[in-house]
Amino acid sequence: MEEDPKLKAALELKKKIEKDLGLESEKASQPKETLSVRASSYNLDFNSLTTFSDLYDFSDFDIGDEKIASMMESSNFDKKEFSMFLRKRYDDLIATLKKKKDDISMYNLFITYMAKGSLKEALKTSIELKNTYPLSPLGYLALSHVLFFLEDERWQESFKIYLSMDKDDRLAAFVWKVFKEDEGVKFPKMSSRKYMLDIAMLSLGERFLPRDVLAERICARAFNPCSHAFCKLLNLESGIEVEKEPKNSYCYLENYAKSLFLYKKGEYSKALLALPKLRDPKFLYLEGLCHYALDEKDAFNAIVKEIVKMDPKASFFISISQEEVKSFGLAEEGSAVLYVSPSKLGNDYQNALRKLMFEVANMRGYSPSHVNFGMKMRNYQIMRVFFGFKSCKGVNEGDKR
Repeated sequence: MEEDPKLKAALELKKKIEKDLGLESEKASQPKETLSVRASSYNLDFNSLTTFSDLYDFSDFDIGDEKIASMMESSNFDKKEFSMFLRKRYDDLIATLKKKKDDISMYNLFITYMAKGSLKEALKTSIELKNTYPLSPLGYLALSHVLFFLEDERWQESFKIYLSMDKDDRLAAFVWKVFKEDEGVKFPKMSSRKYMLDIAMLSLGERFLPRDVLAERICARAFNPCSHAFCKLLNLESGIEVEKEPKNSYCYLENYAKSLFLYKKGEYSKALLALPKLRDPKFLYLEGLCHYALDEKDAFNAIVKEIVKMDPKASFFISISQEEVKSFGLAEEGSAVLYVSPSKLGNDYQNALRKLMFEVANMRGYSPSHVNFGMKMRNYQIMRVFFGFKSCKGVNEGDKR
C-alpha cells in the first residue's frame, strides 16, 4: 500500500515541531497510529518556574493543566502552589499565599486574583507589592498588568518602569517594542512561548517570516486559546469560512472575530452588538466601520478621533485591489499605495476618505469600486497575549470583587 503523502508530511511537521519545542525524541509513529505525543515525552522544566506567569511557557505544548499538575506531583518539584493554581483551587491558594510575604509569593497572589477575576483585590495587591518591595520589578509588572485590564492608560508608565528594572526579560522588551511600533525591533532568540513570538511578528510585516508561514505556525498551536483566536481571525481575514460563535466565550479576540464575520456579511447592526466594548484601537476601528457602512458619519468621525488620541501614530492608508471591494475599511496594509495622517483629513474623516479614494481611482485609472482603505494602529492584542489568557478568562468570567 502506497504511503499517504499528507500523512508523511504531517509526520515530518510533527518531528520539526517536537525539535522546535524542545521535546525528547521518539520513534516515528506508524502510519495507522495517531499523531499525538504522550505527555511523558515532553521535557517540561518545572525547576525553572518562579512565578505563575512562567506557566505560560507550557502553553506551547498540547497538554492540559491537570496533566501538567500531575506531572509536577510525580516529579521532584515541591512547590505545591503551582499545581493548586493549575487546578483552579484559587480560594485555598489565596489563603496559602497570604501567609507568605516575599515578593514572589505576593506576585503569585496577584496572578491568582487576576485568574479569579477579582480585580479590586488584584489592584490592591499590586500596589502593596510595589510599596513593600520598591526595588522589585514584579510590583510594576503587576500594576501595569491590572491597569491594562482596567483600561487605565497609566499601565504604560508602569510597564516602562518594569522594563527599566528588569533588563533581562527579553520577551517583555520585544513585546513592548512591537506594541510601540519600534522600527528597530529585533526578533529575540528564545525557546519559550513561541506561540507568542509568532503572534507578535504578525505586526512586523513580512521582514521576519511571510504571513502565510506565520499563519501555519500559529494554527499548528490552535490548542492554545490565544493561538486559536489568532488562527480563527487569520482565516477569516483570508476569506476562509470559520465558525461564528467563539470557542472560548471569554476571549476578546474571538468575539471580535464574530463581529468581523457579521460585518463582512453586511450585518452591520448585529456586528455592533457582538463587538466587545473595549478601548482598544482595533475594536474601536471595527465599531467605526459599522457606523461608516451605516452612513452614520458623526459616530465614525468621533471614533477615529478617539483612536488617534490613544495612538498618535495611527494613520489611514489607501489600497487598490484587482477585485471589487466588498467590505470597506478592511484593506490589507501590504496593498497600500498611499498613507495619510488623520490630521490631514480635517474633522470629517468619512467624507474626506471617500473623496480621497475617488481621487486615487481617477489618478490610477481604476474604478472606485476597486479602491479601499484601512488603518494602521497599535496592536493592543499583543499585550493581552503577553499578560496571558487566564487574565482574560478571569476578567470576563470572574467574580470582579
